Amino acid sequence: MKITATQAVLPFLLLLGGAAHAANLQPYVANYEMRRSGDALGDATFSLRQTPTGWEFDQATRGTHGMAALASADAKEQSELTVAKGVLQLSSYHYRLSTLVTSKENSIVVDPAGNRIVIRDKKHEHDFPMQPGVLDQNSVTLAIAQDLANGKRGTLSYPVATRNNVEVQRFQVGKEETVQVPAGAVRTVVVTRLRDTPNGRVTAYWFGLDNGFVPARIVQNEPNGDSWEASLVSLTH
Repeated sequence: MKITATQAVLPFLLLLGGAAHAANLQPYVANYEMRRSGDALGDATFSLRQTPTGWEFDQATRGTHGMAALASADAKEQSELTVAKGVLQLSSYHYRLSTLVTSKENSIVVDPAGNRIVIRDKKHEHDFPMQPGVLDQNSVTLAIAQDLANGKRGTLSYPVATRNNVEVQRFQVGKEETVQVPAGAVRTVVVTRLRDTPNGRVTAYWFGLDNGFVPARIVQNEPNGDSWEASLVSLTH
């Protein structure tokens, strides 16, 4: 099956994300190398910074090898977040993917006053009832990190706004493990996404225990045998 540039980059846009303790967030910049089934695909940079109203979490992903490089695939995402009583909540999210032949764009706006969550793309707009503590698919890792920092283990659940729905996503906290990544040896705790409808896809995160719970490694295995991996290259606080 032919893999397009969009298909080559998109899985990383769904599984990558940064992490930090919401009660004590610290600005940082994290760089990752990205691989598909062992082959180099591109790189990603994630940055967290404080704003007058809360926090901004930016992600930039760039294809540097294979089809993603040939098509000049480039993706940018931005999450605006607030923290109330130690709980993260999304204010807005914007995503744009551009290549030489196509572009995709979608956004999420959380409107507590209007009691709704609005999800938009170029063709559609969907309204959903407000859910306190709602996050997007990237910033959910911030909430996971907050709970890990607070000593929570077992199964963790969060309301998450996706590209066309608002759903509860569940994650299972596993064992502690030291992983070797380009940034060096990192002590981590493994967290695996639980899916209500098993489809063969497995997503796992290795959250750093000594770096503010920034993920050191992220792996997603697909039913067709493909695998996607992000490994931490550098981290600056």
